[in-house]
Amino acid sequence: MKPFSADLHIHTALSPCADDDMTPPAIIEAAIKAGLQIIAICDHNSTENTAAVQMAAQNEITVIPGIEITSSEEAHILGLFETTEAADAVGHLVVSSLPNAHPGKPRGRQIVMNEHGRPLCIEPHRLFLASKYSVAGAVDLIHNHGGIAIPSHVDRPSFSVLSQLGLLPPDVLFDAIEVSPTAHRAGRSDAYESTGYPVVVSSDSHFLTEIGCCRTFFSMDVCSFAGLKQAIHQRRQQILNG
Repeated sequence: MKPFSADLHIHTALSPCADDDMTPPAIIEAAIKAGLQIIAICDHNSTENTAAVQMAAQNEITVIPGIEITSSEEAHILGLFETTEAADAVGHLVVSSLPNAHPGKPRGRQIVMNEHGRPLCIEPHRLFLASKYSVAGAVDLIHNHGGIAIPSHVDRPSFSVLSQLGLLPPDVLFDAIEVSPTAHRAGRSDAYESTGYPVVVSSDSHFLTEIGCCRTFFSMDVCSFAGLKQAIHQRRQQILNG
C-alpha cells in the first residue's frame, strides 16, 4: 500500500460555470504538473466529456469518470464510477430530466470536446438546473450503477446537502463527504468526520489554475477505481469502529 494524490472534483468546459480553457489535454497537463496521480471528472449533470479526458490521459494519470448531480432540492452530489459506460448510463438519465436551453439565453457554452480539445457540439440541455432526482434518488442511482456517492462541498451555504436539507439524511447512505477548499484552508476538515463519514478534500476546479489546489491522499495497492473504493470503505469502517 502506498499513498496516491487525488483530486476527485474537476469540471471541464462542458459545465456552464467552467472556463473554456478546461479542455481534456489542458486538464491532464495541469493535473500532472500539480503532482496528482488520480483525478475525477465531475461536470454538472452530464458525463459527455469524461471519455475524452481519459483518452487524453494516455495512461499517464488515472482518470475516474464521474458526474455532479444537482438534486431536486438543489444539492450537489458527486458520483464516481469504474467505467465510462456506467457513468454515461447515469448521465443520460440525469440529463434527460433537464429542459433544453432557451434560444438566445445561454449560460456558459457547455462544450462537448474530443480528446484533443476540439469542440464537437454544444450540449443543448440546461445543465445548471436541478434534475428530477432527490438526494436519496441520486444516491440510489449512483449506487445502482456501482458508483461512489459523495455529497459535494457540504460546508458551503448553497448547493450543499447541509444548506438545502439542514442535515445529512439518516436514511441516505453516502460513501464519504466532500468539504470545500475554503473549509480545508481554515482547518475545519477534520471536524466533519464527526458525521461518521470519511472526509474528501477536492479542488472543485472550474479553472486550470485551481486543479490540485486541494487534494486527498488515499492508500492503495493500485491507483484505480477499485483501490479508491476500498480505501474509502476502509476509512469508513475505521471511523465507525472508533
